[in-house]
Amino acid sequence: MRRIIFIILSVLLVSSSFSQLNVVCTTDILADAVKNIGGEAVNVSVLMGSGIDPHSYRASIGDVRAIFGADLIVYSGLHLEGKMTDLFAKFEKLHIQSIGVGDLLDESELIVLSDKGDLHDPHIWFSIAIWKRCSAFIAEKMIEMDEVNADDYRVNLDQFIVELDKLDWETKKKISEIPESARVMITAHDAFNYLGRDYGIEVKGLQGVSTASEIAATDLIVLAEFIVENQIPAVFLENSVPMRNIEALIEAVRAKGYELKLGGELFADSMGTPGTKEGTYIGMFEHNIATIYNGLKE
Repeated sequence: MRRIIFIILSVLLVSSSFSQLNVVCTTDILADAVKNIGGEAVNVSVLMGSGIDPHSYRASIGDVRAIFGADLIVYSGLHLEGKMTDLFAKFEKLHIQSIGVGDLLDESELIVLSDKGDLHDPHIWFSIAIWKRCSAFIAEKMIEMDEVNADDYRVNLDQFIVELDKLDWETKKKISEIPESARVMITAHDAFNYLGRDYGIEVKGLQGVSTASEIAATDLIVLAEFIVENQIPAVFLENSVPMRNIEALIEAVRAKGYELKLGGELFADSMGTPGTKEGTYIGMFEHNIATIYNGLKE
């Protein structure tokens, strides 16, 4: 009997000492990093899943409930989540910690959007070098909050960095196979400037970095003329942006006697369906590079 009681007490002790860190992430891209670092030691919730546009997203009552149950909120920052950032600051007063990974980056790493230098491109996940740093920020915060699993977080981060380094090498190799003159991407909105900067691709978007911005008719005409003059072969769709703007561009190009093909769909502000290869950061990135390669290669 004493042996049975001892076993039961041991199990209860182990069970009581193990608790998952409840992490709420604004985007599925951030959630992927948290899962890679945290493994089974974290319970991850996502506010904006596949196909959701974070630029125009508004928090729901369900989101507020999820945040109330969180130990940590992980958000992208750099104004990607808009007014939701103010909400996170209010939850800090309730002892729910948060981290905006983009806001921790040095300005020298970021693409400036305004003449004043106070606005930066928030699509930082398309720079693998930056995403490695963001993952390290997340790991540091989790280690600070959960010393019990700190060693596992460090090991998992190291493994994730190795996988990201491999992804970077494969991306450079694939892009190098596209003729330099053909390395021009036309997309629905300016989500890929970090990708373009890191891998030598000229990127032009119909909209600005935010999908909330409007497309002027003059901008559409100018872009159509650029496509015809430079014989750009393809334009790319995005999974979180409506197709109507791309259709308008194709028509504007056709009116000038040139046929612009669809190069395929890219994942911009979110990943693919959960459970699929594209439902991971690495799978999403590989899909995008393969789509760009197939659309631009001669």
